[in-house]
Amino acid sequence: MKKLLMFMILSLCGLAARADYFAALEALRKKEHTVAEQLLLEAAEKGDARGWNALGLMRLEGLNGNQDEAQAIQYFEKAAAAGNVNALKSLIEIYGKGTASTPKNVDRARDWAWKFATGKNAYAAFAFYELTVNNELSVLDERGRFNRARYDALANRSMQDRELDVRAFSMLSFAAERGYAPAVQEAQKILLSLSGQNADDRSVAFDNDIQEKYADKLSNQALAQLDEQGRKRKSLQRLGQTYASVNLYNQVASALVALADLNESACDRSKIKVTHFQVIEPMRAAEYLPVSAHLLDDVLLVKGRWKERWTVNACGKTMEIPLKFEADGWMGARFAIDSSGFMLANE
Repeated sequence: MKKLLMFMILSLCGLAARADYFAALEALRKKEHTVAEQLLLEAAEKGDARGWNALGLMRLEGLNGNQDEAQAIQYFEKAAAAGNVNALKSLIEIYGKGTASTPKNVDRARDWAWKFATGKNAYAAFAFYELTVNNELSVLDERGRFNRARYDALANRSMQDRELDVRAFSMLSFAAERGYAPAVQEAQKILLSLSGQNADDRSVAFDNDIQEKYADKLSNQALAQLDEQGRKRKSLQRLGQTYASVNLYNQVASALVALADLNESACDRSKIKVTHFQVIEPMRAAEYLPVSAHLLDDVLLVKGRWKERWTVNACGKTMEIPLKFEADGWMGARFAIDSSGFMLANE
């Protein structure tokens, strides 16, 4: 009986809170800001988190002649603590980028994202990933240019120093598996750009999921970009077995064309092409970032080495060139051409 009575009281409070909230919206529509502010406060205190969020927006915009970002943040935090996702978005925006009056605080923004992500919120999970890769895991300098020293520093860390990486990519994987569109696009871009023995199968499987489950959530432009990258990867598969990504293939192919040009100087460069791949020594000493969600688990190669033989056709002559590959520690790979070991034969 006591439980039933408590339930009825809470239900009535909820109804009253909603009534106050919608009355406040009507007051805002009429630009009766003082009335709206009082009604929102009453709604919030009765348990409607939307009231705290709306109060935060009013303070942020100064709708009642009292612009106060610090007070707005307090309201947003009260709303977020009660589960309001819109308030979470405001907190991530303010703390994640910083404002004229609030210093950037990525840790604070990420803490809020983590609280919601662990409650199975895909937006928050992706926000956690973005906050991490755009800050601690960024390889760009302050002007947005690639920073080799930063890349090398990230690549040379031990596995024990990659706890934040594990969390970030686990959150990306979690959000993508639940169909959150920005995460789906980002995860598939990563899968299509990876070198290693598992990336191809995983990207093909996820492409099937995208076509069957998530295509309507992505823009036509995003689908076209992923399709283009996927077709490039499939074109490599038709030439045999390689663990190289499309980007790595482009780097190696350029080097092999230059090597073939040196040996067949009379051959037009446009007629020098890679025609076949073969893995001649499988992946050894592989270590993958231990992501806790399936999509990106066992694909983010941190350490590992393997060998391949690539066949190059240069104006009717075939060159079989051994290559050594090694993961570079940051989802890329280095290669070396064993030019002393390549074989040349007339077709």
